[in-house]
Amino acid sequence: MKDYKEKTLESYQNNAKEFSKKFVKLLEFQKQNEIKKFIDLIPGKKILDLGCGAGDHVSFFEEQGFDVTGIDISSEMIVLCKKKNLNVQVMDIEDLTFEKESFDGIWAVTSLLHIPKNNLSLVLEKINSILKENGVLYVCLKKGQGEYFISDNESGEKRFFSFWEKEELLDFFGKYFDFIEFREGKLKTTIFLEVFFRKKLK
Repeated sequence: MKDYKEKTLESYQNNAKEFSKKFVKLLEFQKQNEIKKFIDLIPGKKILDLGCGAGDHVSFFEEQGFDVTGIDISSEMIVLCKKKNLNVQVMDIEDLTFEKESFDGIWAVTSLLHIPKNNLSLVLEKINSILKENGVLYVCLKKGQGEYFISDNESGEKRFFSFWEKEELLDFFGKYFDFIEFREGKLKTTIFLEVFFRKKLK
């Protein structure tokens, strides 16, 4: 599975505008309840959008008065963000370089699902470390089983996805975070597992 990242990145690079149009629907989906809950939970104003895409969520949080940083592995997505004058940078989720306790909240919408489950433990350890005390992580993943490549764009290029069931997700993430609340939502035919976690103090 060594090429999971290269194939997924290539798809985002070549289809950034197409994907950005799809992601707008995700913002509208989550504005219903999830964003309000996240804003109520986080203890301060500093937010990291983990896998920010074209920056729709970054823009929304900024409009609400938050200090937001967005990262994405796709430089083409970051170009779209820069056109909106957003505070973003190219960064790999598997190689986060932020200082410890940098953020009050981390917003991870359909981004961690591009990482193989075998690689995810180190990512979650890092996420925990860059959250401040009482910091909150919001995760949105796709419901299902297994992990594999899917072609879901006009070009036919494939992206890597990992799929999760509720108990599997809570058990895995529960090693690094304290559980707050679970929700399940549906957008067209896709079922999303949405979970709020709090930084687990050692």
